[in-house]
Amino acid sequence: MTFYIKPPEGNISLSKLRQDAETRLLFLLQIHQRWGDTDQMRSITLDHPYIRSNSECLIEGSRKDRISHFLLRLASLGSEQFQGFLIAAETQLFEHRLECGDERGIMHSLSELRRHISFALKNMTLTSSHKTFMLQVQKVTKEMLLTGMVKCSAEQTCDHSIQVPWTLVESLVKERYVVVNGGQAKIRCQILLQLLCSVFKSTLDFGIKQLSLCGANDIVVEDHRMNQVKKSLRRLFRKHQGSGCTVLSSSSLRHTDIENQVPYFPLCMQELHKILSSTGRLRHHARIRYTLFLKDIGLPVMENIAFWEDFYCKPKLGHGGGCCHSWEGSDKRRYTYGIRHLYGIEGSRRNYTSHSCTALQTLQPQPLEVGGCPFTSYSEDELSDLFNPLLENHLEMQEAITKEVKAGRPSAACKILLALTIFLRSEDSRRSNKKEKLLHAFDKGNIQDLEEVKSKLQCTANLTDSAVVGLKHSEIIHNIEHPSKSYTDKEKRTDLQLKIPHCKSQHFKHLSSATKCTQVNELTYIENHNLQNFHTSCNGMRNQFHECLCDIEDINEVLPKCNFSRPSHYYLKAKYESIL
Repeated sequence: MTFYIKPPEGNISLSKLRQDAETRLLFLLQIHQRWGDTDQMRSITLDHPYIRSNSECLIEGSRKDRISHFLLRLASLGSEQFQGFLIAAETQLFEHRLECGDERGIMHSLSELRRHISFALKNMTLTSSHKTFMLQVQKVTKEMLLTGMVKCSAEQTCDHSIQVPWTLVESLVKERYVVVNGGQAKIRCQILLQLLCSVFKSTLDFGIKQLSLCGANDIVVEDHRMNQVKKSLRRLFRKHQGSGCTVLSSSSLRHTDIENQVPYFPLCMQELHKILSSTGRLRHHARIRYTLFLKDIGLPVMENIAFWEDFYCKPKLGHGGGCCHSWEGSDKRRYTYGIRHLYGIEGSRRNYTSHSCTALQTLQPQPLEVGGCPFTSYSEDELSDLFNPLLENHLEMQEAITKEVKAGRPSAACKILLALTIFLRSEDSRRSNKKEKLLHAFDKGNIQDLEEVKSKLQCTANLTDSAVVGLKHSEIIHNIEHPSKSYTDKEKRTDLQLKIPHCKSQHFKHLSSATKCTQVNELTYIENHNLQNFHTSCNGMRNQFHECLCDIEDINEVLPKCNFSRPSHYYLKAKYESIL
């Protein structure tokens, strides 16, 4: 649990410096995106070979660990977004290390912190404010060691406390974890881990500010080599941040788009939207969960307010229990303030993120409350009713999902459902592309393209070029998308006249010695030679365009792309992931 007080020393090649910093940045991006899901956190190195192959820079307390950390500090100068991400992600990494460590590791970390502060006070040039900050941290560290807080926290055996300047634990003050009296926050042993995380965050935030004040950014810009490394890290950050909540919130969704996006939602959010649509209301906690989800998938604050106003300005539907408020008077001001608060615009200015899958899976809703994960809170019959309209004829998928639910693996069940969604969407896109190419070939209508059309229609040689030219778009698509009928002898000619209109005689001159044939003779010719092949080919095309069933092998190919830890990540995968 390194606090990164003492800057690194020594020599390192520029290429290795850049590689270590990029590896750490990618690792922090994954930490930030998967935060809240312990299993997903532990599988980062398994899912990313590049991080695994260069993981030496992530070994806690090592020289490469400190070098990569301080280089990212330099790269974040001048970018508030990058700084905010770095502080949040490094604090999450610190907390993760604390949770994975033990009492001995915490004691060693505190001893190292005291030693590094003493070094900084003696050997580093510090501003007066920085020196005061270091002395405060040193005093708090000494009290934690002398009072035995580490041992008490591990055993939860006492209730004594220490006094800490509130500026060191601003996050705890904001969350109302502590009582502040005379500028001093009372910290009990039971919240030692939260205290250490808060001190780490304050130390990192203060360190970055001091770098900016001393002109480190100008020094980096003047050094051509370091400036190139900084630009490279910035580009990497902008490129990869889109797979997490940071960039999702900057998308341009409108509240009128939500209804069309619901098929890409995970089941938990689909159910909330279904209840909201049927009753026009959601209770408090469910409303917060859905608001945060909409925020994270890219709905701006004003659009989110408009979304809820559309429902709450109308009378409540149905007779079920739940919220009975409306978008009028004080209720309107309260709801608007609450939404703006979740976006970090009002109140504590904390930018909230949506609930993780782990949090929803362990949620125990109160009576009359809705929400949580359907895979953990619904009965088998309720899940079956829920699956029927979603899975349709995919019985194999339904069995696979039910098997995971019975085994107590809700994330795996949801992952299969996501894989099916991605597969079906990709197949729809592929069929649509084929249909567009087919129509384009008919538009051009030349012999070279007709050969390609006939091969796509899987036709035999008996389907002549003239017959293909004579087919209209609407007739081709009709035969592709609708099953063919059983034709009697009396129906053949009538139906053929509807499906295949009169073809210009010049298209037939190379097919028969009778170059001047009547319309009836032309239709008879086509009927006798091509009707069976035509409908056979149309059935084949209909199977390509209309039927889309997948099996376990299809799902297994998609599953590696389906890792997620939040409902908003599920939506992103379902909406934008491509497997083609």
